[in-house]
Amino acid sequence: MTDAVKIDEPVVAAPAAVATPAAEDVAHRAAKHHQQQQQQQRGKRQGKERKYQAITEGSATMSYELRGDDTRTKGKNDDDGPVFYNRVQTFNRDLSILMMSLFAQWRYIERAEARARKGLRGEAADEAARAERDKLYALSAAELDDCLRADAKTDGFCILDALAATGLRSIRYAKEVPGVRRVVANDLDADAAEACKRNLDANGVEASQCETKCGDAVIAMLEARAGGPGRVSYDVIDIDPYGTCAPFLDAAVQCVSDGGLLCITSTDMTVLSGNYPEVCYARYGSMPTKAKHLHEFALRIIVNAIETSAARYQRHILPVLSVSVDFYVRVFVRVYRRPIEVKKSCLKRAYVLQSTGCPSFYIQPLGRKSPKGDKFGAALVHVKKDATLAINSSTSAAARRRKKRNEADDDAAERQQEQQGEAHNDDDDAAEQHQEQGGGVSPGDAAPAAAAEAEVVASSAAVDASDEVKADDDDLDVVPKFCGETGAPFKIGGPIWIEPLHAKDWVTAAIDRVEAGVDKYLSTTERLHGVLTAISEELSDVPLYYTLPDMCSTLHCSSPKLAEVKAALTHAGYQVSQSHRDPDAVKTNAPPRIIWDIMRCWCRRHPVNERRLADTETAASKILSVEPKLNANFSTTLAMRTKATKARRWAPNPEENWGPKAAARGRKRPRHY
Repeated sequence: MTDAVKIDEPVVAAPAAVATPAAEDVAHRAAKHHQQQQQQQRGKRQGKERKYQAITEGSATMSYELRGDDTRTKGKNDDDGPVFYNRVQTFNRDLSILMMSLFAQWRYIERAEARARKGLRGEAADEAARAERDKLYALSAAELDDCLRADAKTDGFCILDALAATGLRSIRYAKEVPGVRRVVANDLDADAAEACKRNLDANGVEASQCETKCGDAVIAMLEARAGGPGRVSYDVIDIDPYGTCAPFLDAAVQCVSDGGLLCITSTDMTVLSGNYPEVCYARYGSMPTKAKHLHEFALRIIVNAIETSAARYQRHILPVLSVSVDFYVRVFVRVYRRPIEVKKSCLKRAYVLQSTGCPSFYIQPLGRKSPKGDKFGAALVHVKKDATLAINSSTSAAARRRKKRNEADDDAAERQQEQQGEAHNDDDDAAEQHQEQGGGVSPGDAAPAAAAEAEVVASSAAVDASDEVKADDDDLDVVPKFCGETGAPFKIGGPIWIEPLHAKDWVTAAIDRVEAGVDKYLSTTERLHGVLTAISEELSDVPLYYTLPDMCSTLHCSSPKLAEVKAALTHAGYQVSQSHRDPDAVKTNAPPRIIWDIMRCWCRRHPVNERRLADTETAASKILSVEPKLNANFSTTLAMRTKATKARRWAPNPEENWGPKAAARGRKRPRHY
């Protein structure tokens, strides 16, 4: 007699050689009983009372499922539901809609220029493209949006919302961004995909306009990478994960179309800020320094990681906007397939040498150009930036022949100079002999000769002085072996992106669009205007910054007004600005010695307590023991103290607990028998 099979244990099928009708009957009954239990469990779950909350954001309204007994999450609030939603990210979504709308306009103009060039060459093609561009530039943003909506079905672009969750973001993209042909809302969690489909239907979004998928975002992007029949080419890819964006970057740079837009969010600021440097290096290939400029450092780490991934596939990136707000960073970059630009990637990255004794830091680029600019090599350390050495010098026969010809030409030039010098000496000897014989120099000739000699002496002295000043200025930019202020060693951070984080024309266009009120569904326009205004005032070509409280804390001195420090740097001939993230930032192209000379001058006017300087080994004692070479001028003008544009640049949080939420992990699943 066959043994009975327990229902609470896995059923193992008997080998075919020993199968009997009785055994097959027992297995069939066990499988049927297991199916009945699953149906009962599913009925219990569906029979539970679900609570929903109606949420309206922009043009979208959704029914958000609140936290229940079977919700898998560490959150304890009612809004910690099985599918993730955080209303703090409303600014993020509004900013994304704004930037995608600008991308739609730029794309429309670029494609119109390409059509105008078709069939033409040279100046005629350039003239036709310029005329088409000027015609479109003359239109207002609202008029250009109307053109985009009219051509959306034939020439629109496709958006991939790789981590859609409730689908709120996808719904807003489909309804608010002009020129969208199709939106694909993808999520790995089945509950999220179901909620997304339900919200799409409730908002009247057609399936042809927005498609819902349930699957891995990386696989979805890699499948679309090659294009071809039945595959979607994504012009915009939005990646907004809970945590790090690192696992998605490699697939995203392959999948996006040429000239497409990547919208990347990363919320792992604990890692990017330097609390776990080993994790940061494992994820992004960069080491954080945990200095006060950590927010911008995090942005530059993310952009560097995107550029690294893109360069593997003969692509390069152009950041159009990069912001650090609340508890996350958000970057918008365009991706182009330009192999010749990929070669310049080493010039756009650098290491950061951060002093361990004070806030001083130096930027050490990774690469440099050859004197002719056609080759690239490793950068030099502890030398002037304009130092030129041969890079990858060729040893071919042709190169050797060129070298010999150059050497022969140099020898001929030297012999010619020697002959001219001998002839000049003969003329001088003849003149001296004439003077000895009583010829002399006429009074009319003596004055011009003396004046000419004095002019030569004065000009040579001026040249020597200017060369001395220039050499001194150049030496300020040389990375020393140890900190020039405290003698402390450096810690190495990076590599990071050192090119601009923003495109000025995009930022200006975004401000104009917000001020014009074109996007009527944006609810955070005041904050958008403030953040974009602060970004527009940043120095775009200066990486990282100091903070005034950090410098004053190092010296144990009273704090000057930020306007006074900015005035001193401006009077010294340097540029200075603040940061869109930190109102106390001092972002300047001045080298560390100039910055500390200004602080030394301030401390002379406002002396530091002597007890603070009793220990000669402290950073304050070492810095203040050096005589300043710069006489700082702290006087300010009304223009320096007044902002050019009225905007709320650094708005406080609107309420308490304005930050990240606990991760949503769906519902608790019953065990399978």
